[in-house]
Amino acid sequence: GAAALRRLLALRGQRLELGEVKRALEQAGEPRFAGGREALAAVSAALASLGATRVRLAATRADMLSERHLPALVEHEGRTWVLREVRGERRLLDPGDGKPREVDRAALAGAFAIWLDHPAERAEREGRSTAARLLARALAARGRLLVEVALATLLTSLLAVATSFFALQVYDRVIPLFAYATLHALAGVVGVLIAFDFVLRLVRAHLLDRVSREVDLEVSVAVFRALSGVRLDARPGAVGTLAAQVAGLEVARSFFASSVLFTLAEVPFALLFAAIIAFIAGPIAWVYAALALGALAAALVACAKLRALSRRQLEAGFRRNGLLVESIQGAETIKAFGAGWRFAERWREATSEIAAMGLRARTAMASAATVAQTLGSAAYVGVVLIGVHLVESGSLTVGGLIACTMLGSRVIGPIASGVALITQAQQAAQSLRAVDAVLDLPPERDAGTALLAPADLGHELVLEGARFFYANVPVPQVDVPALRIAEGERVALLGPPGSGKSTLLRLLSGLYRPAQGRALIGGVDVTLLDAELVRRLVGYLPQEVQLFRGTLRENLDLAGTVPDDLLVSVVRELGLDALVRDHPRGLDREIAEGGSGLSGGQRQMAGIARLMLRRPRVWLLDEPTAALDQAFENHALQVLLRSLAPRDTLVIATHRPAAIPLASRIIVMQQGRLVLDGERDRVLAALRANAERAAA
Repeated sequence: GAAALRRLLALRGQRLELGEVKRALEQAGEPRFAGGREALAAVSAALASLGATRVRLAATRADMLSERHLPALVEHEGRTWVLREVRGERRLLDPGDGKPREVDRAALAGAFAIWLDHPAERAEREGRSTAARLLARALAARGRLLVEVALATLLTSLLAVATSFFALQVYDRVIPLFAYATLHALAGVVGVLIAFDFVLRLVRAHLLDRVSREVDLEVSVAVFRALSGVRLDARPGAVGTLAAQVAGLEVARSFFASSVLFTLAEVPFALLFAAIIAFIAGPIAWVYAALALGALAAALVACAKLRALSRRQLEAGFRRNGLLVESIQGAETIKAFGAGWRFAERWREATSEIAAMGLRARTAMASAATVAQTLGSAAYVGVVLIGVHLVESGSLTVGGLIACTMLGSRVIGPIASGVALITQAQQAAQSLRAVDAVLDLPPERDAGTALLAPADLGHELVLEGARFFYANVPVPQVDVPALRIAEGERVALLGPPGSGKSTLLRLLSGLYRPAQGRALIGGVDVTLLDAELVRRLVGYLPQEVQLFRGTLRENLDLAGTVPDDLLVSVVRELGLDALVRDHPRGLDREIAEGGSGLSGGQRQMAGIARLMLRRPRVWLLDEPTAALDQAFENHALQVLLRSLAPRDTLVIATHRPAAIPLASRIIVMQQGRLVLDGERDRVLAALRANAERAAA
């Protein structure tokens, strides 16, 4: 199925590596493209992870597909094909990895079919993907469950009408005659209905919990994928703030679930109860109409106050969350330099601001709720007052008055819930805007762009008129009019701290995009290349090696694709086997978050091992041995040198003399510019001459 899916995406303008498609299908839980509805979710998840985020699925007969659906995936003779053309009664099937064949239309009768929208057409039709749209789409996909919730609510509401009419019959017919037989019969029927109501409420709660859980999972995965796909140079620097923005999705999701239930369940039946009250005693219904208008006015007044308060409270919460993450990550530095009081003061100020904003927001919400409750009590008094006059005039019976008061409670409840939802809407809206800010970050893959995945891409690196700026910094961090690093060349990148070496490596690797100019790999603009192909071809080792919570094996083989024999070989070759031998669990030893418990040198060796296991063709190393002593550094550099194939390209940013002999060419950077570039010995001689002139 992977070959067919890859061919389908290629025909739609998205060219991917076969291995990437296979991994996407395996991670989605459906490594073999099996026919049947149960495969739909897995294939949808695989397509989403590959960038096809809007998938139209079909489980109808494949022989009924029209030209507008092509190309499509079809199940035929136990395997998956791409249906490419319709030629009268003949259908052209493409396996993706072999020779196409024609079959009769009848041969596809009842076969399983899937097709998808074109990304560019989707972007034009739907516009920007927002958090609200993600939530609405997830809820709409569970329309059947929501209909079941509405039906359960309808039945419970009708049962509420039955209890009201029970009271009406008792007061009007049973009490005047003391008809106990009728009373017992009515009580028995109502008892059965109450038991039924109990079961329905449990079922409704279960359905709502299921909808909430599924929507939360789907939307949170979509947001996480969007965040994972953001270009690194476009991500905000405040990690804690970014995490808090994503966490705001929970507030919005909870509000959406509540508002949908309110709209589907409570509002229609509140209107129904009001209509029944109007039928029994017309003038009484005007009391509840006045109640609704008064409560709505109170809610709107509260919203006007909450709009600014919610925004300021959310922003303060983001800052405090960022401070918390900073304090945890930098706890060692904070303690070592006695700066705990400063961070505690910042925390106190942030918490104080949040508490003040929260108090004002809760006061506004409580005021609206109090007005609604007061109006509800006043409405009850008004109903009784008007009802007495109606009873006196003979327009209403005592039982009818009791029934109206009971039904009135069913009208007052939704009004109070509506006031609460209206006031909560401001907080949900601010949370949605925060999540939208994450979804608006530029992705690594632009929708509608036909990405290239050449079978044999060269290893040449080129920058043309490249300039890169960090956010809010007017001076370019890198300004390189022209740079060409030939295939198989070994280059050392030198320069003082802050000269732009690390940024240059990120531009060459495709992790960053130049604000002006372009970066090319193998003669192709890196923005047009499939990201998976670039990651496979280019290996980038940052200065700070990030280890993750898990086992040592998982940290060395992040993708989970390296065979054990290669893993063991690299560990031994680098000298990491001592780290394995010293622990009873070996490669399965647990690693704490951030590699806590390992030395800087051990983390750096783990990073080198990671890169060697990927076997890239372009090696971009940023201070790979800065934390190693001389013996380990020489050993690691020799292992790296042996790992390079003749056509492999190497660029190493370093300030360590031991790494210089690996290079045949040296580039010197200063203030983001290339100040020296040439053959190693000539550049070293120029540097020595400059140093001697400066000393003189």
